[in-house]
Amino acid sequence: MNSKERMDKLIAHASEVFDKVRELQDLGLICDDGDFVPSVHYPPITEYPDGGEDYLRDFTMPEDGMMDVYVHIPFCIQHCSYCHYPGKVGECDEEKEKYIGYLMREMDLYLDRFQISKIKPRSILLGGGTPTDLKPDLFEHFLSELGSRLDLSACRQYNVDHDPNSILGDDGIRRLEAMKKAGITRLTIGVQSLNDDVLKRMNRPHSAAEAEEAVRRAVDYGFDVNIEFIYGYPGETFENWVEVIDRAVTLPVGEIQLYRLKVQTYGDAQGPINRLHRGSALGDIPDFRTTMMMKQMAIDVLNENGYHETLRRVYAKDKRVFSHYAYNQCCNQYDQVGFGITGFSSYRDRFDINTQYFPQYYQMVDEGRLPITRAYKRSADDQIRWAIVLPLKNRDIRKADFRKHTGIEFDTVFRKKMEILTKYGLIEDTGKVVRLTELGGFVADEVCEQFNGDNFKPFPRERYADGPLNPYNFNRVLD
Repeated sequence: MNSKERMDKLIAHASEVFDKVRELQDLGLICDDGDFVPSVHYPPITEYPDGGEDYLRDFTMPEDGMMDVYVHIPFCIQHCSYCHYPGKVGECDEEKEKYIGYLMREMDLYLDRFQISKIKPRSILLGGGTPTDLKPDLFEHFLSELGSRLDLSACRQYNVDHDPNSILGDDGIRRLEAMKKAGITRLTIGVQSLNDDVLKRMNRPHSAAEAEEAVRRAVDYGFDVNIEFIYGYPGETFENWVEVIDRAVTLPVGEIQLYRLKVQTYGDAQGPINRLHRGSALGDIPDFRTTMMMKQMAIDVLNENGYHETLRRVYAKDKRVFSHYAYNQCCNQYDQVGFGITGFSSYRDRFDINTQYFPQYYQMVDEGRLPITRAYKRSADDQIRWAIVLPLKNRDIRKADFRKHTGIEFDTVFRKKMEILTKYGLIEDTGKVVRLTELGGFVADEVCEQFNGDNFKPFPRERYADGPLNPYNFNRVLD
């Protein structure tokens, strides 16, 4: 098969899949213009009410004393146009040093609150921002100070998110060596594209060649490597998008992750993507059909090369390779504690998020207060929805776990909604496990948001067709 025939085949299959998606839109599953909100937490983070550390007054540590750990570093070289999170860009070395000091003080406040000497994590994620944007000396200091507050004896995976350029050059070597010394095992590299024109439109601080060099260097140092890509971005076409994925599968990585471009904010800051690109000379944002066809074309190329979905939107050749942090939080629904600006904690019956503002963060820590500004303790109804939305989105619902988290049997809830979703080929029930079908997984965010309470639906009722899959239908737990 020559390259044209292959492209025609990929386009034809993607078009067939989109036709099914369009039918689901007509049935009410997807909103009128195809927009989406990532179903990442329940309730959605940005909708948590104001609240402080008092909501932890009756919190108790899990029986095994273990938690997954998230640490947020809100610094980057420059602000990518798709990013919806607050942070600071450029050198700002004094600010970085100050922030790391306060971050450790925040951790000490938690140790005191939990009445423990160290946190014992199952897994760790250092995210941002770009944790490796710290200069090597400060980065080494940060990892050492963090490590002194953690008991790593049972930690199965220690992951760091970073940009390719931060592990290049002499400074990059020092960071890689510091990470190995600290016990870090997995690197998630934000490649985002391997097309230089698209990278410039994204305002990324690296080239495609630099990204490939960084990936190979990380592998040479013995890290497990996951690389991320964004589809549906201005400047992407079917042809150059397939070229990107074709290049990606030649890299020596264990995982490849796909993200759909989100134009409207779902974090604490509106990224410039809408202002910069919609209807502009820089290139318009691809429409719904084009974007979803890109997704299917990437899946087909990944499948051709032996990559298959392990967690939602993550593809690996070995099904045992995936983010333990994501799996523990969203599928096992274990307790997870987060530190730093916009750091979030997800516990077995509640959720909180820290302030997004540097001055407020510093002030609250100075006052001996946890920097929590939004908090939500789930009701019994919320708990049921949480125990469905997160595991279903990411892999599957194990009915025994659902009973453990809620105290009731899964088969007693959402019976009419389950019947309809099953009828239209979106969900399957094996008896012990409930999971999305292949079609359901393709539109996972929309299927899982069927179970959101009406007050937490991503769009109002009128944005959906008045069909059997309108998410507002049969939306009481005992319907």
